[in-house]
Amino acid sequence: MSFRRENEARRKILKAVLKNSSKLFKIEYAMFQPRGNKNTEDHAAMDAWMINGHRWLFMSVYDGHLSRVGALHASRNLGSTVRGRLEAFLNTVPGGQLDRVNVDIHKAGMAAMTADTIEDFDRQIGDALRDICLRPEELTEEEARRLIADHKDIVERAFSGTTVALALVNFDEQFMWAAGVGDSTVGLCTVGPDGKAQSQRLCDIHTFKDPRECARATAAHPASEPPLIDEEGHMLGWTEVPRAIGNFSMKLRSAYLDKLFRYLPRFDPFPYGHYVPKILTPPYIISEPSVHFTDLHNVWRLENKLVIFTNGVDKLVDGYHAFKPGGHSGADPLDVVSGLLAPRIEPHIEEILGHRVVSRWSREHNIRALDVLGNLLGGTDPDRLEAVTDLDRMKSTEGAPFYVDDFTIILWALGQT
Repeated sequence: MSFRRENEARRKILKAVLKNSSKLFKIEYAMFQPRGNKNTEDHAAMDAWMINGHRWLFMSVYDGHLSRVGALHASRNLGSTVRGRLEAFLNTVPGGQLDRVNVDIHKAGMAAMTADTIEDFDRQIGDALRDICLRPEELTEEEARRLIADHKDIVERAFSGTTVALALVNFDEQFMWAAGVGDSTVGLCTVGPDGKAQSQRLCDIHTFKDPRECARATAAHPASEPPLIDEEGHMLGWTEVPRAIGNFSMKLRSAYLDKLFRYLPRFDPFPYGHYVPKILTPPYIISEPSVHFTDLHNVWRLENKLVIFTNGVDKLVDGYHAFKPGGHSGADPLDVVSGLLAPRIEPHIEEILGHRVVSRWSREHNIRALDVLGNLLGGTDPDRLEAVTDLDRMKSTEGAPFYVDDFTIILWALGQT
């Protein structure tokens, strides 16, 4: 009976999952939203480019908030922007290529180029808004509604936001740059000489749980301003993301929120008006990324994986809003993902998650990213597998809150073609 329940729960999960393994380089991704992938605010983008005789891979995830518009815009456009800047950078390098002889000279320049590209991409979203509305203080409601009707995409992109995590890999020379804005992860999952899982985070994540990020954010505002970050790690009581693309209600003066964004047609009534008086000295959110270089040569084997995933993975591993109500696992989500990809899954991974797992959860689909996703959602436990698609339970106000965020996982076996 439990096996039948497990299979039926798996069927519902797979219906809510967007999954694929690309033909070129076999880059895998799996994306889950309890209400179905049409409702997800997560997006992903992958591409492969031949530039001056070298193969480059671009892989990225976007965790949207306040709507899916910002993540969708970034997923469709950031990759081509990065490619254009990469080509321009390589044309300044003698020979037009980065290789193992010259990379030490140019890796800092590449990191700076990547950071500038991401910040410029964000800046252009804000510039587009200011081009159509330089003085929101002067808008009447009628004028604001007309402006939105005429430029809805520009206004929606500026109001919504998304985190970004990306990897830019030179396939032929076996090195890469990882970049992150916000709390999504880029990491390496490797197998040690003893056959056990190892993991390495390839760029910093940004969260108010990090004292350094709290200190940076606080130092950017006058000491006379009311406390910025509450005990739950929210800036102005609103957002838990200190860095993002978009979110211009917290990057520009409060009149944009009060006189323009409040009239977006999807708001009735407008739920964010009480934040207007809190926005005194913007910006409260920045788009500066963490960018790091990694030499992959010593781990360039198919058994080792590059993974990129959104914060929904962190929340499942933490368990506070799902399977460990009121408690926290304290585990590093990258360690758990690496453990789920190991040749043999160690017992402590099941202890962290609180349920049994199986190495090949995806069965006939044979997608390792989907194996990780299924094991995070419940493994072989029918009660948990049923719970993650139980929308009535997530809406219920009885008992401990239960919520599963959408999340996306990209996975690539190093050297796979």
